Amino acid sequence: MLRRLGLDALVEMLETSGYGVCVTGDDHRWVYLNPTGCRLVGRPFAELEGADYLLSFAEHERAYLLALEQDQRDGDSGFYANTIVRPDGSEVGITWSGSVLHADGKELAPAFFHPTFGLARTDQDAVVLGAAPARLAAGGSVGEVLGSLAEEAVARSRAVACLVLVECPDGRLALLAGAGVLDEVSDALWDADLRLTDLPGGDLLTAGRLLLLSDGRTRLAASPSTAMIADLTGDLGWEGSVKVPLHRGGMVVGCLVLLLPRSVTAATKGELIAWSALGAHASVALAEERLREQAAAHAAELERHRLGRDLHDSVIAALFSVHARAQAVQRGLRSGAPGVVEEAARDLEALSQQAIAQLRAMVTGMRPETSTDDLAVELGALARACTTRDGLPVDVRVAGAMPPVAAGTIEHLVRIAGEALHNCVKHAGASAATVSLDAGGDGLVLMVTDDGCGFDPTAGGGGHGQRTMRERAQLCGGSLAVDSAPGRGTRVVVRVPVSL
Repeated sequence: MLRRLGLDALVEMLETSGYGVCVTGDDHRWVYLNPTGCRLVGRPFAELEGADYLLSFAEHERAYLLALEQDQRDGDSGFYANTIVRPDGSEVGITWSGSVLHADGKELAPAFFHPTFGLARTDQDAVVLGAAPARLAAGGSVGEVLGSLAEEAVARSRAVACLVLVECPDGRLALLAGAGVLDEVSDALWDADLRLTDLPGGDLLTAGRLLLLSDGRTRLAASPSTAMIADLTGDLGWEGSVKVPLHRGGMVVGCLVLLLPRSVTAATKGELIAWSALGAHASVALAEERLREQAAAHAAELERHRLGRDLHDSVIAALFSVHARAQAVQRGLRSGAPGVVEEAARDLEALSQQAIAQLRAMVTGMRPETSTDDLAVELGALARACTTRDGLPVDVRVAGAMPPVAAGTIEHLVRIAGEALHNCVKHAGASAATVSLDAGGDGLVLMVTDDGCGFDPTAGGGGHGQRTMRERAQLCGGSLAVDSAPGRGTRVVVRVPVSL
C-alpha cells in the first residue's frame, strides 16, 4: 500500500527498523506489520493480515485499546504500555504511540512500538517471596507485614502506589498500610465511612473477583463518597487500578488496591500473578492476626479460671477460717474467757495476713516458692496449718522417697489437698483426716480421707470445690475421684503422672 503511494524509501526504512511498526484499519484488522513487529508478536504477517489485532493482546486490555482509538482520532499521540500475548503463551510488554490518518478514503491507524520487557511462560507461575513473607514467618505484627507487602507490590511492578484496605469490626474500611500514598488518605478514608461495596466494582470484589479497571480514577472521582480519595491521589498521575481481594475466615474482608500510571493501560499477567501472591500473603497475615486475638482471648479465659480456682482454694478458705475465729471471739466475750478471745485474735491477725499475701500473689501472678524435691514438706505444712487454724487433726503419711515433681504439679496437688481438708472442716464435721502420698508406676497418688458424715457424690455434682479440684488434676494430666457415702466419711483420690 505504501509503495503504491510512492514512498519506497520510507518503506525500506520501516522494513529494516528496530522498532515495531504497524498499521491497522477498519474492524481492527492488521493492514501492515514490519518484520520487527512480527518477531515481537510471534507470527509472520502472512498469518496476521486481515485478522483482528486485538487478539494479539491480553484479554483484559482489549476494551481499553478500543477506547484509545477515539482519543487518537482526537489527536492523542501519547505513549502507552500494553502486553502482547504470543502463541506460545509468553508475554512481551510494549510501549507504543499511534495516530489516525485517512488514505484512499480509508481510516488507518499507524503505530510505532518497542519491547519494554519479556516474560517467559515458565516464569509466570513463580511465587513472589520477599520481606513481607519473611516478616510473617518471623511473627511480625500485621502492620509490619502489610506495610512490606505494599512496598513489594509497588517495587515489583509498574504501580505508582498500593493501598491495603481492610474492614474494621463495624464494617468500615480502614487503610492499614500503604506505599506511595499520603497520610491524609487514611484520615479521609476513615471520615468517609466507606464499605467495600462502596468502591468501584465493589460488588464483584466482595464476591472474590480480582478487578482491573482501566478508568479506576475516573470512577472514583464520579462518586461523592470516594471523590476525595481521587483528589488526594491525583498528583500520582494514575488512572487505572487493580483490586486484589483479601480473605479471612472464608470471607472477603479487604483488598490490595494498585494504582497504575496513565501510560499503563493494563497490568501484565506477571504483575497480576505477583499481586495475587502478595494478596495471598496479606490474607495469611490477617488470618494470623485473628489467631493471635483468639489466643489472647483464650489466655484471658484461662487466667479468669485460674483466679477463680485460687480465690476458692485459698482466699475463700482463709475467710471461712476468719469467720470461725470471729465467732470464737464472740463466744469468748459472752462467756468472759479472755484467753479464748486473745488466742482467736492472734489467729485472726495471722489469717488476715495470709489472705492478703495470697490475694497479692493472685493479682501479680506470683506464686510462693515451692520445693520441687519434696512434695511431702508442702503437705506437712498444710496439715499443720489446718490443725492450728481449724482444730482438725491431720495425719500425713508418705510412702517412701518421692521422685522429682514439677513446681506446677506441687502447687496443684497442695491446692487439691487444701480444698479437701477445707471440706472436711466446713461440710463433713470430721474429727480427724489423713493425707497420704504414694509413688507407684509412672505417677503419684494423693489421697485425703476423713471420718465425717459423708455424702452421695452422685446427688449434685459436688459443687464448685470439686470442680476446681478436678480442673487442677486435669491440668497436671491426671484425674480425680471422690468416694463417699452418707455416714461413712469421704475419700478423695488424685492420680497424676510424674514429669521428669
